[in-house]
Amino acid sequence: MKKLVISVAFLVAASMTFAQGNRNNCTDCTIPQLECLDCSFEQIESGPRGAVINTNLVDQDGVDNVAIVDQYGDGNYSTIKQDGQMNMYGGVGNEAYVNQYGVKNHSDIKQEGNYNYGIVNQKGFKNYAKQDVGVGWAEYNFALANQRGKGNTSFQKQRYDNNEAGVVQRGKENYAEQDQSSEANIVWGSTAWIHQFGKKNEAKQTQRGSYNFAFSFQMGRFNTSNENQVSDAGGLSSNDSWTYQYGAWNLSCVYQEATGSGYNFSGVGQWGESNDSNVNQFADGGVNFSLVGQGFLFGGNMNVSEVNQVAEDGENYSIVWQANGDLNESVVDQEALYGANLSGVTQFGTENMSGVTQYADGNSWNESHVYQEGYNNYSCVDQNAIDGFNISNVYQWGTGNRSFVDQDAISASNTSDVNQVGNANLSCVTQVGITGTSF
Repeated sequence: MKKLVISVAFLVAASMTFAQGNRNNCTDCTIPQLECLDCSFEQIESGPRGAVINTNLVDQDGVDNVAIVDQYGDGNYSTIKQDGQMNMYGGVGNEAYVNQYGVKNHSDIKQEGNYNYGIVNQKGFKNYAKQDVGVGWAEYNFALANQRGKGNTSFQKQRYDNNEAGVVQRGKENYAEQDQSSEANIVWGSTAWIHQFGKKNEAKQTQRGSYNFAFSFQMGRFNTSNENQVSDAGGLSSNDSWTYQYGAWNLSCVYQEATGSGYNFSGVGQWGESNDSNVNQFADGGVNFSLVGQGFLFGGNMNVSEVNQVAEDGENYSIVWQANGDLNESVVDQEALYGANLSGVTQFGTENMSGVTQYADGNSWNESHVYQEGYNNYSCVDQNAIDGFNISNVYQWGTGNRSFVDQDAISASNTSDVNQVGNANLSCVTQVGITGTSF
C-alpha cells in the first residue's frame, strides 16, 4: 500500500531563538495525563443513630393502607411495614408519612406491591431515613426523603419498573444513596433525583434495567456526585443522566452502559473553580452522547474534564465547553467499531490543554474540532482510522499557542485544518495514509 507522510510546521515568532526551540518539539503530540478521579464513598452508617427514646412500629396488611407518624424530641425511631398480601407480590396503594423533629432521628419504611407512596420529613441533627419498596414486578412506586440539618443520611431502594425516588437535603455533610432496578415485565424505566444544598455533600445513584433517568443537583463546596447506569433488560435500553454542581471543588463521575440499540446521554454542568468531571460510556449497537460544560458566565479556574466513550456498531458524540477560566484541561478518548467518533472541544482562558484520541475500525470515521481562545494554549489530536477517514479542525486565537495533529489512516484518508491567529504560534501536522490533505 502506498503511503503518503506529510509533516507540516508553521511558526510565527518574535525571536529566532524561540522559533528554533519549538521546532525541535514538532513530534510531541502528548495527551495530557490526568489524575485518577475517585468518586468512591466511605461506607455510611446504616443502623439506628444511637439514641432510641421515642419508638414507633406500624405493621399493616391489606389494600389502601395509610400510616402517619409524627415524632418530636431526641432519639426518634420509626418503623413502618406495609404489605397488602393480595398475592405473593404484595399489595396495592399503600401510603406512609413520617415527620420527625429532633436529634438522631431514624425512619425505616418497607412497602411491597404497586402504587406505593412514602414520604419522610426530618429536621435536626444526624438524621437517617431508609425506604425499601417493591417485590416481584412492583411498579409505579414513589419515595421521597426531605432532610434538614447536619449529618443527614438517606437510603432508598426501589424494585422494577416505572418507579420514582427523590431526596432533598439541606445542611452539611449530607449523604444520599438511591438504588433502582427496572428489569423486564411491562417495563418503562426508573427515575431518580437528588437535590443537595450545603457543604461536603455526597450523592450516589445506581440504576439497572430498561430505561433509566437520573438527576443530581448540588450547591455548595466539596460536593461529589456518582451516577451508575446499566440498561439491558427489555424495553428501551437507554440511560439519561444530568448532573449540575454549583460551587468549588466539585467532583462528578458518570458511568453508563447500554445494549440492544439503545443510547447513553450524560449532561454535566459545573459552575465554580477546581471542578472535575469524568464520563465513561459504553454502547453496543447504540449511541453515546456526552455534554460537559464548566465555568460558564461566571468562569472558573483549574477545571478538568475527562470523557471516555466506546461504541460497537454505533456512534460516539462528545462536546466539552470550558469557559472564562485558566488552567483548564480536557481529555477525550473515543473508540468506535463500525461506527463514528465526533468530538468538539471549546476552551476560553489561559494555559488551556486539550487532548483528543480517536480510534475507528470497520468502515468508520473520526472527526475532531478544537477551539481555543487565550494564551499559551495546547492542543493534541491523535486519530487512527481503518477503512475510513480522519478529519481534524483546530482553531487557536491568542499568543503562544501550540497545535499538534497526528493522523494515521489504513485504506482511508486524512484531512487536517489548522487556523492560528496571534504571536509565537506552532503547528505540527503528521499524516500517514493513502491520501492526506493539510490546510
